[in-house]
Amino acid sequence: MKTMESFKSMSWGTVYRAGDQNLFQDFYKPALKLADSYDRAVGFFSSQSLVSNLQGISGLIKNEGRMRLVIGHPLDDDEFTAVKQGYRLSELLDDLDTRLRDMLEKDNEGLSLNLALLSMLIASERLEIKFAFRKRGMYHEKIGILSDCKGNRLVFQGSANETIYALDEGFNAESIMVFKSWQEEIFEAYGTPCVDGFDKLWNGEQHNTVTVKVPSKIYETIVEKANKTSEPNQIFDEIDDIYNKILSESFDEEQAFNYPKVPKFLNGKDFKILDHQKAAIQSWIRSNYRGILKLSTGSGKTITSIFAATKVFEAREAKNAATVLIVAVPYQELARQWVDNLKVFNIHPLRCWQSRKKWEDGLKEELLDLKMKAISFVSVVVVNRTLESSAFRDLISTIPEGNVMFIGDECHNHGAKKTNSALPDAFYRMGLSATPYRSDEEEVDSPFPDEAKKRINDYYVNIVAEYSLGDAIHDGVLCEYNYHIVPVYLTTEEEEQYEGFSAEIGKLIVLGVENLNANKRNQLTMLCGRRSRLLGAASNKLSALDTLVRAIPKNERSHSLFYCGEGKVFEENDSHEPDVRVINTVSRVLSDAGWSTSRFTSEEKPLDRNIIMENFVGVHIDGLVSMKVLDEGVDVPVCDKAFILASTRNPRQYVQRRGRVLRKAEGKEFADIYDFVILPVGSSSSLEALRSAELERIDDFVLLANNRFHVEKEVDRLNLRK
Repeated sequence: MKTMESFKSMSWGTVYRAGDQNLFQDFYKPALKLADSYDRAVGFFSSQSLVSNLQGISGLIKNEGRMRLVIGHPLDDDEFTAVKQGYRLSELLDDLDTRLRDMLEKDNEGLSLNLALLSMLIASERLEIKFAFRKRGMYHEKIGILSDCKGNRLVFQGSANETIYALDEGFNAESIMVFKSWQEEIFEAYGTPCVDGFDKLWNGEQHNTVTVKVPSKIYETIVEKANKTSEPNQIFDEIDDIYNKILSESFDEEQAFNYPKVPKFLNGKDFKILDHQKAAIQSWIRSNYRGILKLSTGSGKTITSIFAATKVFEAREAKNAATVLIVAVPYQELARQWVDNLKVFNIHPLRCWQSRKKWEDGLKEELLDLKMKAISFVSVVVVNRTLESSAFRDLISTIPEGNVMFIGDECHNHGAKKTNSALPDAFYRMGLSATPYRSDEEEVDSPFPDEAKKRINDYYVNIVAEYSLGDAIHDGVLCEYNYHIVPVYLTTEEEEQYEGFSAEIGKLIVLGVENLNANKRNQLTMLCGRRSRLLGAASNKLSALDTLVRAIPKNERSHSLFYCGEGKVFEENDSHEPDVRVINTVSRVLSDAGWSTSRFTSEEKPLDRNIIMENFVGVHIDGLVSMKVLDEGVDVPVCDKAFILASTRNPRQYVQRRGRVLRKAEGKEFADIYDFVILPVGSSSSLEALRSAELERIDDFVLLANNRFHVEKEVDRLNLRK
């Protein structure tokens, strides 16, 4: 179990020096006991440090934590053998976590325990090691990043390697400086650069440095050369040819970094553009390089667009013309996925999100290099909020329109006035969305859809390619699914509120939407939103959910997604807090039913969301409880069950949510979708309209479901077609 304590519960020094403090006792052990992730980049590493710090490592493991280690000097032969043995053990042994915990309780500090512990950490996936080397000299940085369950961080930097000689008070005189994330101004200046630098190093994006896995063929080649070298100082000169070989095999030497190239492999398989992807690109080209690709969720929209961008770059490069690729996305999680996918094509974009000072200078420098013809390609991934900022717009406006290719992912967001006005002048324009058009103000039944649609089409021109969910299932791109109706009846009070909202909406609609002034239009939008949230918060959903999840066996609960409404529900038993958010009540119901879940919303910090997703994929928790964050682009292919409690009537949302759970993954044959359908008890024109709207969504889901005949019987039983 993860500890509930955080780094803030301890008093940490700003500097630790051998002689004044004991680095192990005063910093390492207490910090690791509270940590659930540990990133370390050092020149030298020794497995003896693991054994000497058993209490700290044990705390990290108890917190279900993991360690990522980058080293600049090859491991000893025995340690390298132990690492390889660890990977073999992972395939042979069961219950590795229990074995590891038993080992950590031992007091033996001998060599055999060093190596056994190293093997077991590797086998249980608690430790991953990479080796960094440079064309000249040795990678010798020394930084550490610890994170706790609350998302707090401790970053330390100094002279200490990850060896017993560096950290034990009886050996070298070493020191470290510590930066705390809750001291925001100091951390932004000193801690954040270390965090960003480690990520670049781990992902192989550090300039003039190559990072490889341990073990790997490249690493073993380096070790072999090192063992043949009699002078230790000559080791790194000897690997110069390896460095150059990696660069020449990966990409063009003269423009090695950020030089688009179609990959040979993708996800361990030979890369091949699929027929529907090729057809979409050809249609986009015929439309004078403008248009929307309406491709279903999971059909490879991202790869399709990057392949097109690479081909645009190649054609322009042949004519000595510069290219600037700008990719705009709604959320940071999606931005990070784009960065990973672009890297497959050797595109390393500037990351334009979070604070302005993190990206502004880098963008200025690259655009200046482009202007001076020092480079011919610039790439940027930007979130819509930054895209709208004057700082970003001012810089982008200096680029000639003919040089720019703009990819708008989830382009249905670009119908909003503010975002649409920020879209850059670009000759090449590609919009991506499974459902390109949406309402202006994000309300599911807003009466103003045409204005947003017009703004989107004015920029992108039109939909130029379509590939439906049915096409994707038929072609085996997505998996098949079973659909289950979960009926939820409105209470008398909820029906009265729904009819009241509908009556007020009707009074405004009858005046003619085009005749409403700004105040009336805002009132109409607000009423539609409140009516929608009323359905999302229908109180009987909780009892229906409780009954359903308790009936699912524990061994069938993993990889489940729960989509909640955004409203609040009335808690009759708690007079002090009458209005409680739906997501909180859903989480409570699941917990009471014995489910292990985590919330996954925009309120969680990025680091927390990364850890939550790792726990979800690794089956450390049963499910994710979310509202909207998982709607757009976030990849969770392992999920095989979706519980849709939001009861949205917006096709954009329920099509995306269905596509999210249909992504293919190893061992996944089909998916199950549980749709909480809102049904009225009474009868009135507005309530009958609600029944018809719910039936419309059911019919959409049933059309492609494996069990459609069974669902039709359920529709008849519920008398939905009366």
